Amino acid sequence: DVTYGWWVGNSVVTNKSSRFIGSHVAHTGLICFAAGANTLWELARYNPDIPMGHQGMVSIPHLASIGIGFDPTGTVFDGTSIAFIGVFHLICSMVYAGAGLLHSLLFSEDTQNSSGLWADDRPEHRQASRYKLEWDNPDNQTFILGHHLIFFGVACIWFVEWARIHGIYDPAIGAVRQVEYNLNLTNIWNHQFDFLSIDSLEDVMGGHAFLAFVEITGGAFHIATKQTGEYTEFKGKNILSAEAVLSWSLAGIG
Repeated sequence: DVTYGWWVGNSVVTNKSSRFIGSHVAHTGLICFAAGANTLWELARYNPDIPMGHQGMVSIPHLASIGIGFDPTGTVFDGTSIAFIGVFHLICSMVYAGAGLLHSLLFSEDTQNSSGLWADDRPEHRQASRYKLEWDNPDNQTFILGHHLIFFGVACIWFVEWARIHGIYDPAIGAVRQVEYNLNLTNIWNHQFDFLSIDSLEDVMGGHAFLAFVEITGGAFHIATKQTGEYTEFKGKNILSAEAVLSWSLAGIG
């Protein structure tokens, strides 16, 4: 029962969950390609004698902020690691492109449809159908929400461990250093209201460590439990959007 207007972009993939996945995977591939290509383009024209801010660069400064491409003091340039990051993104973009083409051209339009190439009743395909968005199915919404939250939590853990083991750039001392997270719950709570004034990387990492715990715990809860309270169509359409709002709000802890 489609009621979307023609101007709604995703209306063309209504009841076509596999096509919906394909379009998002292709979008991810474009982003990945742009990141890799821009990194290599900046590397080709980078001049170590001129500050990066005066060269209009975006990718290399971001890599430098997490300690990639330069020594701890930020004075010795290593283009090999930066080139690796750029090429790796280009390779990943081709993988994403292949997956997008498979979902767009070969796979069944609907993951719950038994027709189409490789879309039968084998257990692995029935498992994939659980990720189809169903706005009128509260259990489906919480199941997908839970997995998204766990992925966010794992990403936070990766960031915290990278800073602890490898190190990130500290603008206060102008060098890359290892940062141990400060898991002080009082500070984390207080920083909800003054996060723009945080000047300690230890507190930033502590906020991300706490955020990882909250997101993974919440994700496991949503996967293991069912929707509580009255469920409406409006609530279903906003439950996944609330996930993004909650995640970015909690990010303010750091």
